[in-house]
Amino acid sequence: MADPTTAPESETPTTIVDLAVAIELECAALYEAYARAFAKRTDFFTFWRLYAEAERYHAATIRIHQASFAEAPVSGDVDTTAARTFLEQLRAARNEAEQPGLTPRTALGKARWVEEASAELHGRTQFFKSHPHLAELFAKMAEEDQAHRDVLLSAEAKFMA
Repeated sequence: MADPTTAPESETPTTIVDLAVAIELECAALYEAYARAFAKRTDFFTFWRLYAEAERYHAATIRIHQASFAEAPVSGDVDTTAARTFLEQLRAARNEAEQPGLTPRTALGKARWVEEASAELHGRTQFFKSHPHLAELFAKMAEEDQAHRDVLLSAEAKFMA
């Protein structure tokens, strides 16, 4: 698999799916970094491990659905700039999370931003217009991202009390 942060000469269903999976796995890696940062707080550690698992589930779900459209052409130009930028931002956030001094409030706030940005990205990807079954999948994932954001708001109240 090529580096998903670098746009290929032309997008194919495979390169687009690789990018979507890379984003989900980078979200999981970020949440795992949060779990490691708060390993001494069992409740917070478990919270982040479960969030990471949800992101790995999203990646696996995308891969499972990939078989149904792998050979389908991409209709029209697909701009993946926003998705590639988001992936780079996720990597930067993970690098920050691996530095000392991370606070629970910072982790929760960044995770809220991740889930909001992910929901927005899932909802507007042009590629899915030519693949309606994926549009359904990503609409559902956008709803899950929004639900994750809501849980993060509740968690902030719980863990910051």
